[in-house]
Amino acid sequence: MVVAVSNIMQSKDDIAFQHWSLKVGRMDPNTRIVPAVFGQIVTSLDDLDQAIATIILTQPGSVPTSPEKGCDLLPYIDLPSNEAIPKVGRAVWDALTMWEPRIVLTDVSVYETSYARLSCNIYWQPVESVIDDLRSTTVPLNSSGQSLAGVLQ
Repeated sequence: MVVAVSNIMQSKDDIAFQHWSLKVGRMDPNTRIVPAVFGQIVTSLDDLDQAIATIILTQPGSVPTSPEKGCDLLPYIDLPSNEAIPKVGRAVWDALTMWEPRIVLTDVSVYETSYARLSCNIYWQPVESVIDDLRSTTVPLNSSGQSLAGVLQ
């Protein structure tokens, strides 16, 4: 497999990291700009950050080779925030503990950023951590500026 890195073709065997993946260009929820990331890779802790967000924003059934992978947030779209927040938190916790074995979760905090718009802070550590650095990943559950339903479609 050959990966384009910074417009230069590179063999995957030349990448000196155990954990890496192609960078995903997600829209910035504030500016609504999608960065140009073709050929870029993310490695190490950035790869874990990206994997966490990908699992949370993936609807089960949407990955043909792994139809159960993802986080099912559809049942919570029309619930009032006080009911949806604990259920979304539980769904995120369950999905991450099932699908990302490279991390140890410490806490999942879901909160309302504005009316009917949620965000999620995930506090985690790498499994093979030599130092006990606590990491945090924030995933806006409505990253396109739409309601939660718009993200999951």
